[in-house]
Amino acid sequence: MPIHLRIIRRLLSILIGWLKYVPFPFAMRIRNRLYGHVLNKMGQSCNIADAVTITAPANLSLGNRVSIHPYCVFAGSGEIEIGNGVAIASSCILISESHIFDDAETLIKDQGLEAQPIRIGNDVWLGARVTVLGNVTINDGAVIGAGSVVTRDIPANSVAVGVPCQVVRTRGKSTKDAKS
Repeated sequence: MPIHLRIIRRLLSILIGWLKYVPFPFAMRIRNRLYGHVLNKMGQSCNIADAVTITAPANLSLGNRVSIHPYCVFAGSGEIEIGNGVAIASSCILISESHIFDDAETLIKDQGLEAQPIRIGNDVWLGARVTVLGNVTINDGAVIGAGSVVTRDIPANSVAVGVPCQVVRTRGKSTKDAKS
């Protein structure tokens, strides 16, 4: 990337850092316009609320009509791809990297980090305080219950909850159907 574009992106990131704590609604319009220039991709009609932290904006891709509520954190060196019509509730954390820790003779913090992508399909809802770790795909139509920690792939149209997150039923089926 040419140096002048990197400088512009950095200046926009600094401005976003200041604007991330300015509340609704005027600041959200400005924030969303600026994010459109620094994110890898930002679809139409996305809303990123105040107090959202994105540590590597160039690694984040948003589809159309994505809503990200306050106090969410998107961190890590891996790609994070979010589909269309996704609702991310307050205080969710998506971490797209992990420490390398194979060598017991070397301090973990000295072994480096491994980028781990996160993929979230279309029409997904992450409840409040959900944590999604790297190397995870949450497929289309899934609902992740509040406070869950997602450590493995979630099938399409699943309702999943818990620590670690587990599928409890499939959307479109009644609770009785899911138990049989």
